Amino acid sequence: METKLEKLLTLVFVCMITIVSAQKQLIIGTVLDDSQPLPGASVKIKGSTKNTVTDMDGKFIFNDLKSGQYSVQISYIGYETSTVDVTIQTDETKDLGAIKLSQQQKSIDEVVVTGTLKNTEARALNLQKNAINISNVIASDGIGKLPDRNAAETVQRVQGVSIERDQGEGRFVSLRGLPPFWASTTINGNRLPTAEEETTSRATAFDFFPTELISYVHVNKSFTPDMEADGIGGGVNFITKTPPMKTEFKATLGTGYNVKADKGVYNLGLLYGGRTKDKKFGYLFNVAHFIRNWSTDNFEARRSGDEGVFRMELRDYNGVRKTTGVNTAFEYVLSPKNTFYLKGMYGTLSDDETHYKHRIRFDKFSAPNNTARVELQNIHNLLITELTSVSLGGIHTLNKGKIDWDLSYYDNRFKYGNIPDKLNNSYYVIKYTQSGVGINSNYIADHGNGPRAYWKADGGKLDYKDPDALFGFYSDPNFKMDASQMRFTDLEFYKVFVEEKDKIVAAFNHEINTSDKLTLKYGFKYRDKERNARFSDIFYNWSNGAAPLLSDYGQYITSQPNGSHYLSEMNAHIGNSFGPVLSTSGMNQFWFQNQGNLKINPADSESLEYNKALGRNFDVFEKHADAYGMATYKINDKITVLGGIRLSNTHTTVKGYSVIDDVLTPVENTKNYLAVLPMVHLKYAVNDKTNLRFAATRTFSRPNFGDLTPGGTYSEADNEFKGGNPNLNPTYSLNFDLMGEYYFSNVGILSGGVFYKSITDPIFQDSFIGSYNGMNGVQFTAPNNGKTAWLGGIELGINRRFDFLPGFLQYFGTQLNATFMTSEMEKPSGRKVALPYQAKELYNIQVFFEKKGFNARLAYNHKGKYAVEYAETDINDSYYGKYSSLDFGTSYQFTKHLMLYADVNNILNKPLIYHFGKNEDRPEQVEYYGVRCNLGIKLNF
Repeated sequence: METKLEKLLTLVFVCMITIVSAQKQLIIGTVLDDSQPLPGASVKIKGSTKNTVTDMDGKFIFNDLKSGQYSVQISYIGYETSTVDVTIQTDETKDLGAIKLSQQQKSIDEVVVTGTLKNTEARALNLQKNAINISNVIASDGIGKLPDRNAAETVQRVQGVSIERDQGEGRFVSLRGLPPFWASTTINGNRLPTAEEETTSRATAFDFFPTELISYVHVNKSFTPDMEADGIGGGVNFITKTPPMKTEFKATLGTGYNVKADKGVYNLGLLYGGRTKDKKFGYLFNVAHFIRNWSTDNFEARRSGDEGVFRMELRDYNGVRKTTGVNTAFEYVLSPKNTFYLKGMYGTLSDDETHYKHRIRFDKFSAPNNTARVELQNIHNLLITELTSVSLGGIHTLNKGKIDWDLSYYDNRFKYGNIPDKLNNSYYVIKYTQSGVGINSNYIADHGNGPRAYWKADGGKLDYKDPDALFGFYSDPNFKMDASQMRFTDLEFYKVFVEEKDKIVAAFNHEINTSDKLTLKYGFKYRDKERNARFSDIFYNWSNGAAPLLSDYGQYITSQPNGSHYLSEMNAHIGNSFGPVLSTSGMNQFWFQNQGNLKINPADSESLEYNKALGRNFDVFEKHADAYGMATYKINDKITVLGGIRLSNTHTTVKGYSVIDDVLTPVENTKNYLAVLPMVHLKYAVNDKTNLRFAATRTFSRPNFGDLTPGGTYSEADNEFKGGNPNLNPTYSLNFDLMGEYYFSNVGILSGGVFYKSITDPIFQDSFIGSYNGMNGVQFTAPNNGKTAWLGGIELGINRRFDFLPGFLQYFGTQLNATFMTSEMEKPSGRKVALPYQAKELYNIQVFFEKKGFNARLAYNHKGKYAVEYAETDINDSYYGKYSSLDFGTSYQFTKHLMLYADVNNILNKPLIYHFGKNEDRPEQVEYYGVRCNLGIKLNF
């Protein structure tokens, strides 16, 4: 008599035989608009429950079919529905080839009006509509309609997304008011290694990545188990361009003008791709090169707690930035069921920066004569960021599903160029001082802690819009720095090198279509990461006799570039006090001519050989091993449920240094943890135009690299000690999202939703005032795990064309979105504050006009202020101030092959502000970038 176990084994065996011997009929095809693939198209077999969605290449597959006749129906927002009849024989794979859809049209004129402009939004909205998770999508042509030059600037238009800027350009991306390092930023699904001059976080700086290389941007507000879930705020996935279905050649040539720099901007883009006659081999070569002269005016008020400003810094930056991006992609279709690809990418940003910094040292005040010291720093450096990646992978269609795999390598590094020479490539500074400069006594007060500068307003406050009160500190209004009084003080080599390599990223995914209703998927991912950080800050003093004067180098000194226009936005005249400075060639010559007269000052220098800079020299070795399983079940035509779990194991080893009994000693710390991340998604299609979505997920964020360092660094210039904490726990979040979407038939969307995150072990920068090596008033900053925190918010958005209006108004449209948030976190001291980087509001307003090949868009972006670091009192908290920008982009399609475009950026020229306390009356840093414009042509063949 058979046992229950024997019956079960027999049943399993019969099922396996049935699967293996099942008929293997397949229908495959590619949905196109002319030559462009249409991802996210809805494809179904009429009269059955079989339906699917095209992938990023516009491809679809129906497998496990019986022989017979079928009617395949393809629908797409903004396009006419198409139906293809097909007959399939036993063991046959039926390739329908390219299925071209036509855009919906009212008249022949309407094709001309919207034909090349609306399709990009249709592709993006179809991907968003058919996704199971909560997301927003931008397509490449949509990116090109706005004057956004890099990947970070592209996503600032999406609801719930904000960016941080460097020298006026987008750099870091944050989602839903959370820190950039709490967002997952990926390219083609792989998280990128990071390397940046001062930032030691896991946030990727995307100013090196040109928009011309991007095909799609997916902003994922909720993760599914097959996505890397190291991102509490969500994730941004940049998808690079792939080989087109037919031969394409595109070229972009442009030039422009930076008003503040009073110099040019230049850009070049090339794309060439296609396929062989048999369509089996595809290729793509994509290059973008962007050169822009830039200028930034900045002033920074250095404070010691709330005692007042002890040093004012007037910073004048000028430079030339060069961005080069290269994307290559090759694809080989071995058979309709097997495709292999090879991708390579290179991106670099080089920034040749000349910087003149004037420091008014009120803390060097001499009371009898009301004099202080003024310092001039002549700075020249070349900052270089380079990313290299290679990916090899394959996609294989099975009878009841598919397998895809990918092997990738990434290398991201930051370094300084050869200034002043190859041996001393650094942030290179030559400092002069002029003592005995008369200071207005109204700016000085002694409150028992030594002299500190105070503004005319009370309590150390200042109105940065009042230049007379801000810059009236010289007793002589006609004072001008004198080269014959400026004496050499020191020379500095500030060196940073960071390299992070993902030596291998291996991914495997297997999708199983068990029935028309149930799809199973599982997979694995492994990453082997190594990160090396090296730092030193070496000071040299004059060794023989009296140090030289600035006037001794007459042939190498020059007037300060753009100095007379410094802070012209504020109607300030402080630039009139700027005297001669060293030219960049003069800075190099100073080192070459005077090396023998200079000696290292160990007291001021920061390097391992002097038992200093411990927190900036460390190595990280990290291994990630992930596994997931998930199931997607279609309860009926309207309701789809996805559930699953992802397991992510992290093994981190950090090697650094500590000083024990005055001896530099290597130290090592290892930490292991397993993140268990369950996820549930529910999608309810009320009708063909309306979706309701719900997601409950658990995500996490690993501690930043710099937070894990076992050492610490003291900066004499800033009187600040920054340290690490190798025992930090990762931060976890339970996320709940509810979103509703209505899709307009004329390509548009109305959406709204709420979200809530319950966060445990949030990492924040804790700070307090203490003493270090006999120095009082030192600000200590170190990461710490806080108590539980939460974040809640609401998102609203609409993208609508006004083609339902009469006459001229039908060519207008708008894109509006807004996100409002609130949060709370309790510090270990018990103080309750908002989460760091959490702004209360984010919103975008776009107005566009499109008619007969002409396109114009005006885009306004606003981000509210948020705290970067918390102290124990409100007045000492550090805030990134509110910021608003207005940009304009326009283009005209002269012919099918020729387009003229023009862009204007930063029209409002609002300042970027960091300030102490919630109000702007205690600014820490204020920067102006100026207006930029660009004009060019685009060729498309």
